Amino acid sequence: MDARHRWIPEGLPNVLVLGLGVGDTEVTSDESYDALRETLLREARRCIRPPSLRFGHPWVAPMPAIAGTEDRDPSAQFVTGDYSGALFHHDVSEGAIELARDPELALACFGSLLCFLDCAAPSGCIHRIELPDRVRDAEPAKPVMAQLALRATAGLDDGLERAERHGVLDRLVAFVDYLERETTGKHGLLLTPSARASGFDSEITSAGLPEYSVEGPDTNMFMVLEYRALAELARRLGKPRVANDMDARAESLAARMEALLWDDAAQTYVALQWRDGVATPKDAIVGHRDPEGVYRPLATWISLLPLVAGIASPARAEMLLDALLDPTRYWGPAGVRTVPKDDVYFHQAPRVMVHDPRRGERSPVSNWSGPIWVLANFYMFRALTLHGRVAQARELAQTTARVLTEDLRTTGMLHECYDDDGRGLWPRRGTFISWNVLATTMLRESTP
Repeated sequence: MDARHRWIPEGLPNVLVLGLGVGDTEVTSDESYDALRETLLREARRCIRPPSLRFGHPWVAPMPAIAGTEDRDPSAQFVTGDYSGALFHHDVSEGAIELARDPELALACFGSLLCFLDCAAPSGCIHRIELPDRVRDAEPAKPVMAQLALRATAGLDDGLERAERHGVLDRLVAFVDYLERETTGKHGLLLTPSARASGFDSEITSAGLPEYSVEGPDTNMFMVLEYRALAELARRLGKPRVANDMDARAESLAARMEALLWDDAAQTYVALQWRDGVATPKDAIVGHRDPEGVYRPLATWISLLPLVAGIASPARAEMLLDALLDPTRYWGPAGVRTVPKDDVYFHQAPRVMVHDPRRGERSPVSNWSGPIWVLANFYMFRALTLHGRVAQARELAQTTARVLTEDLRTTGMLHECYDDDGRGLWPRRGTFISWNVLATTMLRESTP
């Protein structure tokens, strides 16, 4: 099995970073890095919540509780940027890449997984956001739960025994079976429930379009990684038949992505929207008309995500890496822009208004149409590393650490997204931890 069709390991040796150079012109001291790392781990521990109501295990919120808000309804708090009362699938899964290195935090990550599994629907659907007293959002989670399981069990001495005892593998297989059964589109690719449900709230290939109508490179890339993680978990649990099945599913989906989601003219991966009367997948590309009236695919960072899973062929990978590293497009002074700077839809407002059909009203959501997110930086860091761009990966790690360190120095808090000047955009108060802990992962993995 080649590198494109296997789980990509995440456990690299822990080393101390002794200096952070940014473009050879600015240096952050080891003391600053140590302060950042200590802050992230200290605040991550404050994100651990005890068992409560439906949650029978310790779990991890994206941020510590804000004083004076403990009695408010968590759903109402989201509008203010307070996410401290809810369990978010993607936040805890990706945060576990770093947090599961610590036994206490690994236990809470595993507890979060069990909370999701215990609250799953009889259909096998794991919901993307859960509250201790009820389901917050009934849409399915991204396919990242097996990845969470693999990370959390690896961080515990008895992780596999715990997984066996709680029937984790069977319940995760039921989840991916649900996704295949209920969310597969007309082209045989996974559908994104909505931009909101994807977690990339204003992502331009799905925001504003009908729910479950877009087959995007992000959702399908995550599904490839989910199959691979399930295969690896099954191997560790001594279930070779399940492992072989999941490996085959991963390879099949990766091949379908390569066949259907690449656009030669735009030299990028695209999203497809099925519509009645559409003759070919090329006619279903989600795009817009440029000033000359030419229909073009929308430019967005999720088109680069197939790099992370090693799906792209070498020639396609080079085209994507060239776009990623272009300072007039994605490669900004504070990290990776989520829409390229030269695009008509690029903007770095703190929030965006999006219509929520469930509630029949508009509401503000996080902006993924230009701002820099540590999560996007991390994924592109992994892509650069996987494809041999080690120097650029290290530069991105250092830039990410510099932005967070400066944010702490000037505001005393951490934000969930940033503009090109490194200014935190949202939330207005509290400290967003979540996948910001991946700054530590990037530094460790990029240090010689």
